[in-house]
Amino acid sequence: MKKIAFVLYAKQLLSVTYLGGLPNTSALEKELHEALDDTYEITFKWEEAVENRAVDALIIPDPFPPMVNDENIPEIKIPAQLLLNKKVAEVKEIIDGYFK
Repeated sequence: MKKIAFVLYAKQLLSVTYLGGLPNTSALEKELHEALDDTYEITFKWEEAVENRAVDALIIPDPFPPMVNDENIPEIKIPAQLLLNKKVAEVKEIIDGYFK
């Protein structure tokens, strides 16, 4: 089972930027778990996953503020609007296409 990490926040110099501007992404996370858990092992703690090299790919909203990926983990760009509008079926299609 492939391991993926969703980048829903990015640490900036003096702050943290969240997808959609709000620090609470639990509703989106729940829907992503429901749609993807049977196919992928997912996490939202992307920094920890990168640090431990415990992830096959990062799922990054596009556009999104820059984030550090010093370990050169493969990045899958997902249109941010799909995540903001919780179009998880379309998100899954993009991820599935990457891993084919």
